[in-house]
Amino acid sequence: MTKKEYLDKLTRELGSMSYNDVKEIIGDIENHFDESALAGKTEEEAAAMLGDPSELAADYKDGMTFPTIMKKKEQKAAKPAVKEPTSATIAFVVLITIFVAIPAWVTLLGIILGIVLCELGVAAGAVALLLTCWTYGPFLTSGLLFGLTLLFFGIFGYAVSYFSIKYFIVATKWYIDSMKKVWKNGI
Repeated sequence: MTKKEYLDKLTRELGSMSYNDVKEIIGDIENHFDESALAGKTEEEAAAMLGDPSELAADYKDGMTFPTIMKKKEQKAAKPAVKEPTSATIAFVVLITIFVAIPAWVTLLGIILGIVLCELGVAAGAVALLLTCWTYGPFLTSGLLFGLTLLFFGIFGYAVSYFSIKYFIVATKWYIDSMKKVWKNGI
């Protein structure tokens, strides 16, 4: 796009702004084209550095100044391109997941499920023992103590289950985040 074409399109896009603001903006853009020409760049290259005129007009309408807009464009251009994962990275992530992570998670889930089921059994046994002892009086004291012990053991087991599940989820999130970093950045 030539200088004239760019300035004409930009002027149309800035149409809702005041005349003095548009005049000042066009002056800034003309200076940019002039400086680019002194640096040996073509009008097309200078226009490409500015980007789409409608986006530039939107930035001006948002209250940005020319130096701020150019700094934003430079920062956007300076961002490194996203690397594609190498085959070694893919192999590493897949092998670690298959041979380490999945067996570890299945084992931990089995242990946690076993704890939860055991605690359900203990709690049910404690309630049954307390009800039985209450009904049949001869073993009332020892049965109540044993039932309460089982009940507190069940409560402790539930606390262990809760924290096991909580930290299992935290560890899973950490693992996924770590593998994402490896995937993006390589080994």
